[in-house]
Amino acid sequence: MGAYRRDKAVDLAGLEGVGARARASGLRTALCHGCFDLLHVGHVHHFHRAAALADVLVVSVSADAACVKGPGRPLYGIADRTGLIAALEVVDHVHAAEDSSPMRVIEALRPDVYVKGPDYARNPCVRLRAETALVERLGGRTAFTDEDVTASSTALLRRLHA
Repeated sequence: MGAYRRDKAVDLAGLEGVGARARASGLRTALCHGCFDLLHVGHVHHFHRAAALADVLVVSVSADAACVKGPGRPLYGIADRTGLIAALEVVDHVHAAEDSSPMRVIEALRPDVYVKGPDYARNPCVRLRAETALVERLGGRTAFTDEDVTASSTALLRRLHA
């Protein structure tokens, strides 16, 4: 995880512990998951909105191979992407996911709230429906943030190269 906040990094077993400790203490957990290829203001707003929904914010980051957004992507490897997110004060824990799907992360953490951005609310995909079903089966719910600031790493990069 680079030279960033290693104390925030958790593996799958660590996620189980985070979730169990939170539940035992009566605290609510929120989970955000994504590629976070190029961290931007929309991501930061998203994390702040997600943190407001719970007491503990966990962000899981897709493995490099899972970020299939085009040639040369992700721009930054998993160590840098998780490190940048861990550097944000609003984030309590960060996880470098090994899979393309957050299903194992959801099973380990058992979040009270699985938080996705407004673009997913407008265009829910089959994968999100499966993730939501698992979250609900484990006693949680899916929520969508309604950022007043949204951005897309892919759109930003296209603008730069246009």
